[in-house]
Amino acid sequence: MESVINPVNPAAQYAEWLRERITAFDRGAAQVVSTPFLDPFHDGIQVHLDPAANGEVLLHDGGHTLEVLSDLGVRIEESERRQTIIQRATAGCGVRFRNGQLETTATASNLPQRLHFLLTAVLRLNDLWMSAVPHRFTDFFEMVAEFLDQHQVAYNANISIPGRTIDHPIDFAIPLPKRRERLIKLVSAPTPQTAKLISFTWMELQESRPEAERVVVMNDLRVPDPLDDESDEDFRNVSEQTISILRGYSTRIYRWSERKSNDFQSLWLPA
Repeated sequence: MESVINPVNPAAQYAEWLRERITAFDRGAAQVVSTPFLDPFHDGIQVHLDPAANGEVLLHDGGHTLEVLSDLGVRIEESERRQTIIQRATAGCGVRFRNGQLETTATASNLPQRLHFLLTAVLRLNDLWMSAVPHRFTDFFEMVAEFLDQHQVAYNANISIPGRTIDHPIDFAIPLPKRRERLIKLVSAPTPQTAKLISFTWMELQESRPEAERVVVMNDLRVPDPLDDESDEDFRNVSEQTISILRGYSTRIYRWSERKSNDFQSLWLPA
């Protein structure tokens, strides 16, 4: 299937897509940026910009991410493990979880970078719990890390790599011979908007790291419901649009359901 991304100038197309859908408005002394990225209830994710000391700006989600998780029945404050999951999901993004909200501090020079990181952290957390059934919350990062550890794969986790314009958080980087590397982005709940964000990362790194492999591992399974004795893994519907967008700039795309296949082994074998 032909990619929906314009191969002539994809970066410009993505920038135009963002420009058309991002709005900003004042709220007192602060400013609110409304983005085209959606939360689990299909509301646009908003980022608040509050003036801070020394000319800096505090960027935060206004506590909305925690409110969404609470509405889904997730009580972060009641589980040390869930707090650990949050810390892992925000690692490498320069984002902290404090006073019930995700936040980061920016200056005039790195404001776009910090905004990108905060949105990445919010989407990561939304994906974590949208990828699971009620009553069970599975950390896809944890699942993949455990899988790599079982196969004795050497990797670096939660790193940040400079792109053409901003830095990009990468879930795993596997070193390859001749000083090459395999960069891996995880997709817990595959959607077109997440695919666009990943494609933007790959577009940028294609210029700054042309020799690197750009790999996506997506979770195409739903977790069994532990309250149902007859429950089993079942497949998640991944739209052709999502796959098409990911194909545009990914070297390889792997489905988690195929992790026992011979093809999946190439994830850690040298090219």
